[in-house]
Amino acid sequence: MRFDFKSESLRLWEGGHGTLRTADGQMWAGAGQLGQIGDIESSIGGTAPTVEFSLSGVDPTVLAKALSASDEVKGRLVEVYLQHFNEDWSPLDGLYQTFSGIMDRMPVSAPPGSPTRTIKLVAETIWTQRGFAPFSYISDRDQKRLHPGDRGCEQVAAMASKTIQWPVF
Repeated sequence: MRFDFKSESLRLWEGGHGTLRTADGQMWAGAGQLGQIGDIESSIGGTAPTVEFSLSGVDPTVLAKALSASDEVKGRLVEVYLQHFNEDWSPLDGLYQTFSGIMDRMPVSAPPGSPTRTIKLVAETIWTQRGFAPFSYISDRDQKRLHPGDRGCEQVAAMASKTIQWPVF
């Protein structure tokens, strides 16, 4: 997993607590049994599923960073890779990317009566906001801002709750 936070890029692997060198020469720290990746689903039928990454049993310094890290997370890239190793932990091939997403939010939770804290990082696929126009809305005002004199969106507001019957026989 590669998390491209605003201040630094963090590379973690789900295995033990040691570090690994992948085929591209990068060092990846082990998340051990404390880190988990949620289900990675394909975008089928127009859906845009999210993926949750979690880290349990964090110390107070990591928890403090997580609570004040919204600008570190929102809109940043997260990627999940697959790397094959031999029995000596030497890479057998190149990295294979299995997921690419955009980090959205990082909630912190604690079970009642437990000192253990869990940090979750929720990532969205690139298809999550595909229905929104970039930096604008589909409105007459935004259309005229982009293309002065264009009258193509003048009736958009009136069409919002209108039912159009087509074809008419």
